[in-house]
Amino acid sequence: MAEINRTTSALIILAIFISYPFASASMLGFLFTNNTTHFSIYNTSWNGASTFKDLFVEEGAEISTIVGSSNVLNRLNQTELGGNQGSLIILGPSVHYDFSESLAILMYAINGGRVIIADDFGTGNDILSVLSIFLGFISQLDMSSMGFGDTGGTNPLGMNTSTSGQNTSIPFPIAGIAFNGSLLADQGSYDGTPLTPIFQSPSTSQEGTTYKMPAPWVTDFTTGLSGTGVIGNFASIITMKVRYPDPNNTQSNLNDTEYITKWVPMGEFPASASSAYDSLGEQFPGVELPDMSISLQIAVLYSSTEAWMESDISGAKADVNNIEPNLNEWGNPNIGFPVFVYFPFPLGGQIILCSDPSIFINQYIDSDNADYPLASRYDNRAFADNVIRIMMKERPGQTIIFDEGHLANNPLTPIFPLSLYLKFLDMITMFPLFAIFLVPIALILSRRFIPRKTQAKPLLLTRVERYYGRSFFAVKMRWFLEYRQYSRGLELIFRRLKRNIIKRYSPEEDLTPDVIATYLINEFPENFSYKNLAENFTLIENIIDTRSLITEEEFLDHYFFLKNIGSIIS
Repeated sequence: MAEINRTTSALIILAIFISYPFASASMLGFLFTNNTTHFSIYNTSWNGASTFKDLFVEEGAEISTIVGSSNVLNRLNQTELGGNQGSLIILGPSVHYDFSESLAILMYAINGGRVIIADDFGTGNDILSVLSIFLGFISQLDMSSMGFGDTGGTNPLGMNTSTSGQNTSIPFPIAGIAFNGSLLADQGSYDGTPLTPIFQSPSTSQEGTTYKMPAPWVTDFTTGLSGTGVIGNFASIITMKVRYPDPNNTQSNLNDTEYITKWVPMGEFPASASSAYDSLGEQFPGVELPDMSISLQIAVLYSSTEAWMESDISGAKADVNNIEPNLNEWGNPNIGFPVFVYFPFPLGGQIILCSDPSIFINQYIDSDNADYPLASRYDNRAFADNVIRIMMKERPGQTIIFDEGHLANNPLTPIFPLSLYLKFLDMITMFPLFAIFLVPIALILSRRFIPRKTQAKPLLLTRVERYYGRSFFAVKMRWFLEYRQYSRGLELIFRRLKRNIIKRYSPEEDLTPDVIATYLINEFPENFSYKNLAENFTLIENIIDTRSLITEEEFLDHYFFLKNIGSIIS
């Protein structure tokens, strides 16, 4: 078996590293043709999102997927996406996003991209935590300096923050957004079990509620709904971190007022906050306080008022028909829990949050399939059509990107090896703690493959002494061959042959090619031809004297010729 040197080994390892994910993905795709990953657009079963994807295609969208890191959003070309960054759909993520991925998604939305994050158990909070950092920062600032104060009306988010000329500032009340992560159980509106709630849109026609009509930019989401509601499955809710004045610590100066920060269900502002703002308004007449109806104006779908949050997720799933409401877990809200909200950005981008990705699975929106009767019974298909129309509005032919890399992909799915491979490449090339070392490491590893200069360097005795157990002849020959100095190597071999002839015959004349041929023919007449010896010795001497450049093949021919002579006379 031929020996494999270090260079060849490194090339083999590199080839395996590059080809493995693609080869394994091809093999897995051939062996396992049915994709069963929840919320995958390649899953045509009841729990997939293939129908949702097809609805986008019917509207003229181009479909693309992310199977690695979301940092790829930073490299997308807006023109290729149909302008304004295209749209990103994240359904039911299970693999956590690192900070750089979350920041990339937020910047994608701020720069004009439209983003849907549909999550039920909190993985999407990795993304929302970056948004919350931004909201927490502006909640500490003077709103008038941001253009939100003294506007004489409402800002684009529906917040009335005018201070009516007073030298005061009202903090931006929302300091964070998150998915709750608990199970939404609804005893007042469900199908089969309280864990499959039926969501309704806010309407003033619903008697006994404090619903308000949504703001103008969200009315399109509920256009054409029949009133049967939108069915969900194992939903959560959307919460917000709010800042409100502490009713027990109001000061004589509004700027000195202390504030309490607390997580609450979006749409459900606690009574203590209402009381605090009422007290603040009484203490400082003429100050127009923030209008917290923003939490209603950006919400689209609600639970009933008989809903509660169930923190015992495993127990509730184990026996869905025998769960009892726990009113200590944000139970029985005054206006219901919102599960779908909408945040517009100034440059045309949006972030849409949905705390139940199951709303868009095939079982609930494929109304053409007789195996899915719930799709015809409820408004999920109409609601999905509205969402798609709004996402495609003013962006015909745009690219819709589905995030497949953060789903709970089975190790036997083709996407799994590709996802790991691409995430690894992204980590070492973009994550700051690794990226700064990538260039020097690459240079060190590539030194083996960088062509070396052919100019021979001096062979010093100190260098030869490092080759223990080898003769000087062997070391020097190896050195000549390494630098392709074949004429020098040939000279070394020929000189050794001459020394052996001098030792054997003790000639009294110079060892010319003719003299060497004569000695050899006289002693070994049956082994050599005088003419052949003389001609080859003459050619070798000419190469040595003129330092001619010869090829490796020519060197080997002369080498074997001289070696044969040496073996005969030794």
